Amino acid sequence: MADRAPNSGSARRPWGRLVLVNLAVLASLLLAVWGCGEVYYRYLFDSTDSFGLTRVCRRWFKRHYVANNAGVRDDIDYLPALQPLRHRVTFLGDSFTAGHGIAKVSDRFVNRIRMQHTPQWDVHALAGNGLDTGAELEAFAGFVQGGYQLEAVVLVYVLNDIADLVPEWQTIQDRIYAEQTHEPFLVRHSYFVNVLYYRLKAARDPDVRDYYRFVREAYDGPAWEQQCRRLQSLQDFCAANHVRLMVVTFPFLHALGPEYPYADVHRKLDAFWKDLGVPHLDLLNTYTGMPPRDLVIGKYDAHPNLRAHALAAKAIGAFVESHLDE
Repeated sequence: MADRAPNSGSARRPWGRLVLVNLAVLASLLLAVWGCGEVYYRYLFDSTDSFGLTRVCRRWFKRHYVANNAGVRDDIDYLPALQPLRHRVTFLGDSFTAGHGIAKVSDRFVNRIRMQHTPQWDVHALAGNGLDTGAELEAFAGFVQGGYQLEAVVLVYVLNDIADLVPEWQTIQDRIYAEQTHEPFLVRHSYFVNVLYYRLKAARDPDVRDYYRFVREAYDGPAWEQQCRRLQSLQDFCAANHVRLMVVTFPFLHALGPEYPYADVHRKLDAFWKDLGVPHLDLLNTYTGMPPRDLVIGKYDAHPNLRAHALAAKAIGAFVESHLDE
């Protein structure tokens, strides 16, 4: 028995060394993956996510969003007074209108329409990321009180513009964005880890994953009645001040398909605007039959991409032109 002990120990030692070698190889591979991912997301990747949570998205905004003299994203300054012999068309909207995910502001639908109708039209975009109807109307009132003159206003409506009337969603949104101030060390300092963290969060956090459920349900409850009153107030203001109001509705592009779950919301909005006598263009018809992947920024960003903006510009430009002189 004494003669076998050394052989038994020597038989175990190679297994120990093998485990250490495997751990070292695994660590090297993970370090290589992290290094490649860090280089890619820190220096090469330049895109956005739907909620603007990641570091790369926040950097994207710093690179590509430049404010003009009115404090909104555009490549021209706005003169408050109406210009002689030129129609003024003022777009009022949120991130879809501001061009979330569109690096060159000249590629968003507002600027495309401006280029198509220069010099006949004076085209402006009073728009900002994250604005719901309440914030849009507040910003709009501020511009008017500051001396900004109006001729035709085009409200660019997105189905989630009602979300600020849903208390549950407001609480969830505050929690989601508050977490950015308490990020773990690696999430705060590594671009690669930051992207992985927020993509995993988007997939696992039911409040983020089910965001659009809140929107759909809002149109069947008291929030819709409140929204109608707010939209009615915009029409009342425009009518009282001899301003032409038009409305364009964007669908949720990521959800397009034969079983598009928000079709009844579109019908409800269309009926509302018809009752008020307000011209309404529903872009759901423009995008019908097109796969979502051809219209959105990417898998993690449901905002309209270059193709979607080009199609919107063509449809909206013709729509506004047909109603501008009525």
